[in-house]
Amino acid sequence: MIDLNKNNPLVSVCIPMYNAGLYIVETLQKLNDQTYDNIEVIIVDDNSSDHSVEIVSSFLNDTVKLFHNPKKGANAARNYAFEKSSGAYIKFMDADDYCSSRLIEKQVDILQKKGTATSFVFSPLKMLFPNGDMVAPPRAIDKDYEPAIGLLIDIWNGGGFNCPLCHLMPRTLVSRVGGWNENILKNQDGEYFARMYNIADKALSLTDEYVVWRKTGVGISSKLSVKAIESVLNTFDIIIGIILKYNNDSHHKEICEQYVGLFVYENYIYDTNLYDKVSVIFNKYDLSFKLPDRKLLSFFRKFLGWKRSVKLMNKYNL
Repeated sequence: MIDLNKNNPLVSVCIPMYNAGLYIVETLQKLNDQTYDNIEVIIVDDNSSDHSVEIVSSFLNDTVKLFHNPKKGANAARNYAFEKSSGAYIKFMDADDYCSSRLIEKQVDILQKKGTATSFVFSPLKMLFPNGDMVAPPRAIDKDYEPAIGLLIDIWNGGGFNCPLCHLMPRTLVSRVGGWNENILKNQDGEYFARMYNIADKALSLTDEYVVWRKTGVGISSKLSVKAIESVLNTFDIIIGIILKYNNDSHHKEICEQYVGLFVYENYIYDTNLYDKVSVIFNKYDLSFKLPDRKLLSFFRKFLGWKRSVKLMNKYNL
């Protein structure tokens, strides 16, 4: 058994990589700059067609290791990276992201002082855009939660969000979560971390360090195909089930209704059958359909109905 309380435990950073040639050097350099000195980096290439593998090959040593995904897809690569890792603590990281220099050191410290084998720590994020702008989105979730499912509920209640890199987790907890779902196309991290938040005893907040989530405008997170939207709805079904199993009162139902209603509002323009698909989930959990409470939307709905109103507002970005 791995001793989580020993000094300087190994941290495994698990990175799926696909065509990350523009960013992987900075990602690896930032990891090398970490003040914590016992890190292994497990990179799993997901059939890249650019020069990513060639770049990473020049960094390989006893602590930076490169493998090739035996399957295909980011979630399969994440699962394979975890399989190849040895750390007492695990951090999942995308190949184009990075974190502040003392993040890992401080996250390990807070887990060892306040956590258990089924606790995790998380930190805030900053979004880095292609024009160089760095934006810290508003957050009301940077506090400790016990049990950790309270973090999931606050995220769904509009308190902010995390990306995979925000978290550091004991290996024991990652094993108990059961792996990343390799059938999910979009909202992969939302579904995975909802399962983790559900079984963790504590979510510990560390706010004086941060992670950088690069918004490149490409990749799964930017796709709005019908298949991607259906994948998101599948994750919503799972997450709503988790929330309402924890507490099925009117307050938690309303949180779910509002969260999904906002998704319909933002994505109905891409899939005009979205309402019918959402209705299946709502009927399953005895939920009501609620669109965002916006004055202009309410005004248009009186004359056009909600479907035409939503299309109009999205078309003209109202």
